[in-house]
Amino acid sequence: MKLLRTTVAALLLATLSGCSLFGEKVEVPPAYVGKILTKNGYKPETVTPSKFRLDSCFAYCDRLVLLEASDSGKTEKFALFMPKDQLNMSFDVRMTISVDDSKIDNVFDRIPPQKGVIASNMIYITYAQPVIRDVVRQVMAKYTINEVASSRERISQELFDSVTQALRGTPMNVKRFGLADVQFPAVITKAKEAAAKRREQIAREQAQFEIQKIQLERELEQAKMMRAIDREKAEATKEVNAILAKSVTDKYLAYRSLEVLDKMADSENKVFVPVEALGTVGLQQAVFADQVSKTANSK
Repeated sequence: MKLLRTTVAALLLATLSGCSLFGEKVEVPPAYVGKILTKNGYKPETVTPSKFRLDSCFAYCDRLVLLEASDSGKTEKFALFMPKDQLNMSFDVRMTISVDDSKIDNVFDRIPPQKGVIASNMIYITYAQPVIRDVVRQVMAKYTINEVASSRERISQELFDSVTQALRGTPMNVKRFGLADVQFPAVITKAKEAAAKRREQIAREQAQFEIQKIQLERELEQAKMMRAIDREKAEATKEVNAILAKSVTDKYLAYRSLEVLDKMADSENKVFVPVEALGTVGLQQAVFADQVSKTANSK
């Protein structure tokens, strides 16, 4: 009897070891979706973030497979030969990319999970990376290096449009795409630095010219003011002379002559000569004879 009970217990344990009476506890975390994988394939419904228990099972148990559905940032590095310049240029493209919700079933069917998870990077490498690398090279090869330097925003928009079109029909959606960390050839960089120095020098010379221009304009204004002052002085002198010319008459001159004679009369060293006789020949001869006589007596 004891042997029988032991045998039955062993058989029951062996039976129960291949089954789960209550089902496994599982979870679909945020930014993921899941599907239940049965022995006949995936169940049709997609499981959104939640916690639940799998169905009880016997011999074969269902499994939860997760798919990473979050937005993912990616960077692709390029070292590209630019045909129009015959030079090499390196740059990055940075993007935000995610799985298209309408294509989730296709992803589950076509990409095998690793440890129960289909990572977004696996989807990116499978569907997006080869397309993006090819499209970026095609677009960038159309431009010169100078065009890339001056039109990065426009080229980034063209890259976004071209990549979005190329990925249409795949499980990937592009939400943002653009150029970044552009490394120009050394010869281009040196040329740009030299051009920047020339622009800076021109700006300094222009500023100096403006300063000199202001100084010259100020000096010109000062010269105009001085000329205006000189003109006013000349006009004033002219007006005074005009007034004097009108005021000095013959009667005024005769009066002034009498004043002079009056002052001379007070002096002891004098010879009185009528004013009217100053210009006559006889007076001049008399003065000459008197001077000769004074000279002879002094000898």
